[in-house]
Amino acid sequence: MSIDRSWRFSYMNHTAERYLQRDRQNLLGRDIWQCYPDLVDSGYYRAYQQTAATGLPGRHTDYYAPLGAWFEARSFAHDDGITVLFRDVTREHEHAAQLEFEASYDYLTGLANRRKCMEVLSRAVAEAASTGFTHGASLAVLFVDLDHFKEVNDAFGHAVGDDLLRGFAKRLLAILDPDFFAARVGGDEFVLLLRNTTESAAEAFAHAVLSELAMPFEACGRAVSLSASIGIALLRDAPESAEALLSHADTAMYAAKSSGRFQVCAYDGTLDQGMRDRLALRIDLREAFAANQFELHFQPQIALADASPIGVEALLRWRHPERGLLTPYAFLDVLLESPYEGALVEWLLNAVCQHIGAWRRLGVSVPRISLNLSARQLLGAGLTDRILHIARAHDVSPAMLDIEVTEDSLVSDIEKATSVLAALKQAGISTSLDDFGSGYSSLGYLLRLPIDTLKIDKSFVRALVDSEKASAVIRGIIGLARSLGMKTVAEGVEYPHQVAELKDAGCDSIQGYLVSRPLDSKALVEFMLRLG
Repeated sequence: MSIDRSWRFSYMNHTAERYLQRDRQNLLGRDIWQCYPDLVDSGYYRAYQQTAATGLPGRHTDYYAPLGAWFEARSFAHDDGITVLFRDVTREHEHAAQLEFEASYDYLTGLANRRKCMEVLSRAVAEAASTGFTHGASLAVLFVDLDHFKEVNDAFGHAVGDDLLRGFAKRLLAILDPDFFAARVGGDEFVLLLRNTTESAAEAFAHAVLSELAMPFEACGRAVSLSASIGIALLRDAPESAEALLSHADTAMYAAKSSGRFQVCAYDGTLDQGMRDRLALRIDLREAFAANQFELHFQPQIALADASPIGVEALLRWRHPERGLLTPYAFLDVLLESPYEGALVEWLLNAVCQHIGAWRRLGVSVPRISLNLSARQLLGAGLTDRILHIARAHDVSPAMLDIEVTEDSLVSDIEKATSVLAALKQAGISTSLDDFGSGYSSLGYLLRLPIDTLKIDKSFVRALVDSEKASAVIRGIIGLARSLGMKTVAEGVEYPHQVAELKDAGCDSIQGYLVSRPLDSKALVEFMLRLG
């Protein structure tokens, strides 16, 4: 269309007539702004005015409500006025909007992603710094990390995991105030931004999130419950960057995990050193495998009947170049959260088989070696085949290997655990249930599981000093194991009177400092030779 210097329509083609939704015979010669008063002071108005005033081409894109579409208008000046070329750019605009959405939002949950989160958080921090705080109100960041979520994916599959993430996001949006903000910043990590809040209100909201998680989710036909660890960081009077605030919330979240998970922890400066230590260990793990810093120590197990060796438990140690010999208590949580957990299983199996070969060459026979696996390691794909492959490579009989698992690693997916344990048994590999009595101790699952040995938790053995109840519990466990065709091993035996009571109760074997402390390979050889 063309408009003369008096802003009257002087020309329009059929497409412009259709866009303007008016017969051109009713528009030609009339003032554009009188015909379309709603456009006055719009972007189109300013673009046309600028072109008329400067003689320079103008360009404006906007949503045109009467047609429900986006239009780009380019205006060009000439001696008689200006000419405007229209183009329907609805598809292009929608495509650009989709690209922007994909760049800023998580495709699975619809929540903001990390990039969008940092934009919103940076803006909120800047606004808070410029306006200050009133009546103790502040800006709070909650870092939410789902507990053991990788185990859910491993046990049930990623389709169930994705369903759970979508369900959690939906519940979050349902309880969030309009002024709050939620983002998914990692696989199972979420960030919540609470504006104009207090520390007590932020903690109350965090506990509300945990309550929402505790209610079972329906995912691909399964009812699954989740838990989370939540860290809270508040922007107080001193200005901080968005990155620092998020880092503080992340630090507090790790402190919550260290406190036993399913916890809420607020940040304070004392958390930093512990988190720095964890980060340093996480970084050092990269070198630990390459530099061969891991090693195995072994704690012997002997039969109560004749004190003969029945096997050893392999115990992981990390000979850290600066911190010395570390037990799993110092680093296992960090290791299991790292990408190196899979490599650990391979290393453990190879190391155990290598030691068996080395002892065999020295003429030392160790009846059986037990090694501990986590829930993820037990339920991971192809465990039995991996064990058999490595055992064959080292010419080791599967009957010499025993896999120790804890109760909680079984109940996370009892069906799959039963299947894995049955496959191990069929391959000739024995299994032990570690720390029995310290966890769920459900007789229902114990009846179904093809377990060979129950290991009585050391807390009951320790209590034998002054507790008749502990003695009764131990006798009950031994009787139960015997009725199910299982052997028993008592852990943590340190005193002769414990041996006497365990023997009287019918326990098969013991392990603990009274027998031997954990030994390196050389010391274990000497121990076994002394026993003959």
